[in-house]
Order: sequence, then structure tokens, then C-alpha cells
Amino acid sequence: MYQLFSLSFFLVFFFLLSMPLLYSSGVLSFSTTLLSNDYFVFDSLSFYLAILVVFLGFYSVISFNSWLSFNTKFFLFLSLFFSCVCFCVNHSILFWCFYELSMLPLLYLIFRDSPYSERFIAGWYFAVYLLITSLPLILVLLYLSFVNGTCFISSWGEGYVSISVYIALSFIFFTKVPPSPFHTWLPIVHAEATSIVSIFLSGYIMKLGLLGVYRCSPFLFGSNFYIYLFFCCIFSIFFLITASGELDGKRWLAFLSLSHIVVPFLGFYVCDWESISLAFLFCLGHGLSAGLVFGLLWFFYDSTNTRNWLLIKTGVSGKFPMFVMIFGLLSLCSFPPTLQFFCEVNLLSQSTGSYFFLVFWSCYLFFGGLVPLVLCGHVLVRNECIESTSYTLYMFLYYFFYLSVWCYLGIVLL
Repeated sequence: MYQLFSLSFFLVFFFLLSMPLLYSSGVLSFSTTLLSNDYFVFDSLSFYLAILVVFLGFYSVISFNSWLSFNTKFFLFLSLFFSCVCFCVNHSILFWCFYELSMLPLLYLIFRDSPYSERFIAGWYFAVYLLITSLPLILVLLYLSFVNGTCFISSWGEGYVSISVYIALSFIFFTKVPPSPFHTWLPIVHAEATSIVSIFLSGYIMKLGLLGVYRCSPFLFGSNFYIYLFFCCIFSIFFLITASGELDGKRWLAFLSLSHIVVPFLGFYVCDWESISLAFLFCLGHGLSAGLVFGLLWFFYDSTNTRNWLLIKTGVSGKFPMFVMIFGLLSLCSFPPTLQFFCEVNLLSQSTGSYFFLVFWSCYLFFGGLVPLVLCGHVLVRNECIESTSYTLYMFLYYFFYLSVWCYLGIVLL
């Protein structure tokens, strides 16, 4: 238990908090390449996703250091390292290696660390989607590398191979995002995984597939995918409605994430080359928000021993738990000044040319704001307070503080 923090400990945290400012190129900057060679490319897209890994990964591991075993931290850092490299790699074979290696440590931790009885079923669900698509992914990447005459993804073009190959590649990546109909594993895995694994899965693993789709086939997002986009938008609204009846906090958040992840997918259609970074900035905001609320659920599970929203309200006592609950749930509503709010405003302004997009935004913004707000009101009104608690507070305090700062003030800092 943390009782006292030294000055050096605070300075390390402050350095990690402010380090991304050195590389920030502006929220609305387009996807220019800041640093590039044959094997790696570092642009605004990889920048936003890399700092998401830093925020969720390193902050959470440092904050919850005393609760994590050495083996758990080792596998978590492996996943963080491979994900960071995967976000920046330009070589197709290396991309596949780091892409798969970033998820395997988390799969192992589901089997090893989860205390829940259904962890093996959840682990096998995740393993099936991970391993069955692994071989087709490397085969398609090898084929595209052979046909294009290079393994460097940035040199690929659409004229060398049938468009159906790129469509098949995109759907392989979609299994990890995952939009419908590949979504079945996500609520099950989140419900059975430990909280730290859920933070990582919802925070940055879901974004690996989006980056893979955009890196390998950015020219697909036109008339080729409109039918599938329509399908995903309809199910996005259904996921929000399903979440409204879910009592398990982690499954509730998993269904909300399934709905929110459609927004950057839609951004691929409405954004041009100069504004495509908005989709990945939304991914940054969503990852911070999901990590904040998963940490919130972990915090209340430690004090109430339940993930049921009807019972969690018994642990909302005192100013700190109340503010954490309010800030966490409001971040899911894209409440200003969160990063998601400004991204959605910009994406909405670019969607005005399509009535279908406008209808989707109307339903999405209404239900997406209503579900967390109703739950927030239920938890805060007429709650049965606990006068004394025995859970550890300091580790959560630092974790909530840093994620809240970047979630709500990231639009200013970036």
C-alpha cells in the first residue's frame, strides 16, 4: 500500500505525463510523415496510437505496480512493446509478427491470472479469432508483397491485384476491432479477463485492426464498403440499446465500445487525406475513456466486491468516488471538452452530404449520451453510503488523475 510518495516518484510521473508534448504536432494536423525509412514510418496516426499505449500501458502498470506480479508485468510490457512497434512498422512481415505478438501475452494472462470460472471459455473464444485468422493474414500479406514486388506497405498500390484480395484482408483485420458480425468474443472476454487486461484490450488492441485496415488498403473506403458500413451503423445503435439493459459493468462497457468503434470506421469514409487523423484521435480519446471507466470498475469492485451496477452504488461514498464516477461516465458521453467531443463535431460537419450519415449521427449521439447519463444518475441518486472503506486509494488516485487530464484536456495539450 502506498502511504507516502517521494519527490523523485512524482517527477517520474510528471515526466511521463509531459513527454508526449515534445512530439505533438497538433490535433488537426493531417497524416504527414514525421519520420520515415523503409521499415518504419512515424506519422500523426502512429503518434496518437503510440501515446495511447504510453498512457494506458505505462501509467496503469506503474500505478498498480504493487498489485501486479512480476510475471504479469513482464507479459504486459511485452504486449506494450510489440504494439508500439506495430503502430510504426512499414514492413508487411514484421507488421504481422508484431501484430500477433502484441495479443498473445494478453491471451496468456486471461488463462493465467483471471479469477473467474468461465475464463477458459473466454480464452478459447479469443484464441479462435486470433489463431484462425493468423494464417490467412500472413498468406495474404505474402501474396500482396509478391505481387507488388515489395514488402513495404507504403509502396503497395491497388492496380496490381484484384480488389477482392484487399477486401478479404480488411475483413481479417476487422475480426480484431471487432465490428459486427465478429463482435461475439469481446463482451465474453471482457467479462472474464482481469481488469488490467480489459484496460489493454479495449484501450489499444481494438485499434490495431483499424490501423492495419488503413495502412494496407486506404483506397477501399468508397462505394466498395458502403453496404457493410450501413450494416455496422445499424448494429452500433443496437449495441447501445443492448448496453442499457446490461447490469455487469464490464459487459456494459464492452457493448458501448462495440458501438463507439464504428465512429473511426465511419471517419475513413468522410475524412479526406488532410483530416484522416481525426479518426485516430478519436481512437486515442476512446482508449483513454475506456481505460478510465475500466479502472473505475476495478476501484469499485475492490470496495464492493461486485460489478453489478445496482450494487456498485453502495460504494459511491465521499467526494473522490463521486467525482471519479461522474468524470468517468461523462467521458463515455463524449462530454466537452473530451477528445471524442471535438472529433465527433468535426466528423459530423464532414458528414452533412449524406442523409444516411446524418440519421446515424442523430441516433448515435442521442443513445450514446443517454445510456451513460441515465446510469450516472441512477448510481448517484439515493445511494447507500459506506462510512468507512478499506480499499487502497492512492494507486487509483494517480491513475484516474493522469487519464482524466489527457481525456478532458488533451485537446489543449496536443
